[in-house]
Amino acid sequence: MNSSLKVKIIGLMALFMCCLVAVLSYVSVSSTLQRGEVRLRNYQDMLYKQKTDSMKNLVEAISSTASLMPEEEAKQFVRNARYDADGYFLVINTNGNMVVHIDQNLEMQPISAIKDVNNSAFLNKLLEQCKEKGEGTVQYSWMKPGSSKPESKMSYGKVIGKWNWIVVTGDYLEDVEAAVNEEKNHIQQEVWNTIERYLLISALALLIIIAIAGFFINRYITEPLAGAITKVHNYAAKINDTVTTQASFSLELSSSVSEISATMEEFSSSGVLITNHSQGVADSAAQTLQRTRQGVAEVDALMEKMKEIYNDNQVNIQEIVALGHKSKEINKIMEFINNIASQTRLIAFNAALEAASAGEAGKRFGVVALEIRRLADSVMESTKEIETKINEIVAAVSRQVVASEKNTKGIEEGMSYSERTVSIIYDIENAADQTTDAVRQIVLSIQQQQTAGEQVLTALRQIKQGTNDNTAMIQQTKTISKELANLAEELEQVVEHGKKSAAAKQVDD
Repeated sequence: MNSSLKVKIIGLMALFMCCLVAVLSYVSVSSTLQRGEVRLRNYQDMLYKQKTDSMKNLVEAISSTASLMPEEEAKQFVRNARYDADGYFLVINTNGNMVVHIDQNLEMQPISAIKDVNNSAFLNKLLEQCKEKGEGTVQYSWMKPGSSKPESKMSYGKVIGKWNWIVVTGDYLEDVEAAVNEEKNHIQQEVWNTIERYLLISALALLIIIAIAGFFINRYITEPLAGAITKVHNYAAKINDTVTTQASFSLELSSSVSEISATMEEFSSSGVLITNHSQGVADSAAQTLQRTRQGVAEVDALMEKMKEIYNDNQVNIQEIVALGHKSKEINKIMEFINNIASQTRLIAFNAALEAASAGEAGKRFGVVALEIRRLADSVMESTKEIETKINEIVAAVSRQVVASEKNTKGIEEGMSYSERTVSIIYDIENAADQTTDAVRQIVLSIQQQQTAGEQVLTALRQIKQGTNDNTAMIQQTKTISKELANLAEELEQVVEHGKKSAAAKQVDD
């Protein structure tokens, strides 16, 4: 415990140094790996180029010699040509057929029938390159004689324009792969050497840093901390007292806010009930106002209908009176017709007497006079019947006029009652409108009051939450003050230990 703070500081510095060394080591190793990959790739390309150049020289040498011979001799020459232990040549033409091969059974066969262990017609790829560029290379897997597994192989081909030949030779790549693997091992060994070098440097740097940190901590940290420890103790005690007072006040404030919040919640609930009831009253008042307006509209329509009935009744009375006058005029006309019929009858009677006195000569005239007399009698009877009917019509017209006058008085009284009813309903409508406005104002006031109550309640909840947060912060502050006091004790112990170490060193000196 005496040197725990010192150990922690030195440990943090050592951890920082380790992280720094680890980052530098990672960057250096990554850079070394990248350079190794580039070097390995360049080395592999160089070996492939050497292999290709060697096969190219062989193909050009055999092609230049064969082009000086006749075609058959050139075929035999290429067929028998050998180099190294198992090197040989073959010839294909631009049509895709085998022309020369050490296995003469394959000659004049399509090259697409020759495939490697991966079932790839590799000679077709070589043929396409040679047609495009005049030469080409292709890699494939082939079963090497005397080997139990396929080996990587590369073939090179070049076009000889004399017979549209493509002279091809190939070589296995095990020497290239062996050289590449060897170079890869060298690169890996260099990487491990770099890692070991950085680890050794890191260990030495860490030891140096620990020694330097211990020296500076003892000289520049331990002694200055002695005077600050007493102040830390005093500050921790004052903070503890202040925090205790604030905690008591926060508890009282939280209790008061809880009581006010409960009261405001009850007030808010009551406001909700009042708002609901007021809204119901407002709805009822609005419905009453709507129905009153409908009643006013219906009474207005009734007044219009009463006026139409009154006007129609006046028109009917006028027409009935006019009909009575016309009936009287018809009666006068019928009297005039009756007088004419009487005179005609009298004249016909006199004419019959004259005809009778005339004897046989006036007999025919007497018949005519008799017929005229009968016609006059018929006319007189008809005029009497018409006169009777007209008198009945006149009497009915008089009764209708009397009834219409009574109806007119009833209609006028009904219109008067309707006008008074309309006035009363208008007064009811105005009162209902005013009542509806008043109820709406009441509902609006209650809603505003409820909104204000909710805002107050929200503010109280925020105050309560703030009080709870303040209480938690006070508890956290108390914990920090305790930790600060403990840290001061540890620092004091470290300082005492440093002083004892310094005193013992002076005694030894």
